[in-house]
Order: sequence, then C-alpha cells, then structure tokens
Amino acid sequence: MRSSLSTRGYERYCEVLAAARELLVDEGFDRFVLRRVAAKTGMTLGNLQYYFATRDDLLEAVIRCEFEQDLVAVRNATTIDGLKEAAGALVDNWTSGAGTAFGTMSLLAYHQERFRRLNREIYATFYDELGVLIRRVTTGLSDDEVATRARLITSVLDGVALQIHAGTEPDERTALTNRAAAVVITIATGDPESR
Repeated sequence: MRSSLSTRGYERYCEVLAAARELLVDEGFDRFVLRRVAAKTGMTLGNLQYYFATRDDLLEAVIRCEFEQDLVAVRNATTIDGLKEAAGALVDNWTSGAGTAFGTMSLLAYHQERFRRLNREIYATFYDELGVLIRRVTTGLSDDEVATRARLITSVLDGVALQIHAGTEPDERTALTNRAAAVVITIATGDPESR
C-alpha cells in the first residue's frame, strides 16, 4: 500500500498498524474492532476505512507487518552465529506481541479461507527463507531434507515461544531460548557438535 500513499498517508497508515497491534495484543481479538482502532488513533471510522475497509483487512496487515520482522531476522543471518541470533530474535518477537497476531491467524485459519491462505503463505515463505539459511550453513542437502529441517526449526521455535508465553521466569526464559537456539543449529547443520 505504501506506493499509493503520500509520505503523510504512509505515516498515518503505520500509526494505524501500531495502534491496531497494540489493541490486539493488549485487549485481544474480541476487542479488535475498527471503531476502537479509530478512536485509539484519533480518526473517524470513515478515515480509518480509507486505509482498511474491514477488520479482516486490518488484521491481515498487522499479521503481515509482524511477519516482515521475522523475515528480516532470518535474512540477516548468514552464519551459524547469525542463525543463533535469528532464533533468539524470532522467539523474542513471538513472545512480545507477534505471537498474538500469529495465534489469531492460526485460529481463524480453521474457519476462514482468507486466513487459511494467509497462514499457508506465511509458513511457506518462512520455510523458504529458512531453507536459504540452512543451505548457507550446510551444503549438499536435498530439497526434501532442507524442507524437513526448516519445518523442524519452526516447530522448535514455535514450541519455545508457546512455553515462554505460558509463563516462565526470566532466567528460565533465557535458558530455554539459548537451548532452543542450540537445537536449531543442530537441526540446521545436522551436527550436534556445531553449537
């Protein structure tokens, strides 16, 4: 949408996304309605609907914005150490708000085709980007093996984020995230000594 907006329009668009994310994270999906987002940003409902015609349009934009942060973390990783940092960054993002957006998407995917397609698109893109990183740190793998490792890495990170979100002490959180990063490296390289 950025290309169709003026600089001020794009700034306003970003403000709406930030307010919508905050509302979703702090108050949940049931309270995630356009009127509340409009009020939070000091806009009329009509002005908000210039940017997002429906609640689903806004929710999808919030999810995509969160996902872009994940892609940046993965794309910036080019080494084993970068992979470890990316794993930590992903868990941090997923436990500081993005998990709410992704969890909402996953639940809606059970019942709405729009979010089912979005869920598949996001995971497929994430697996592909992880695949690029896996190939950088481990050469000679088949496409099937890269895909399997990408799914396993995602499963480990998803699980750690869920466990942290369920409630852990800060020192447990750090230990769990560090251990998960070590497991991610082992999965990516196939070498338990590469940690």
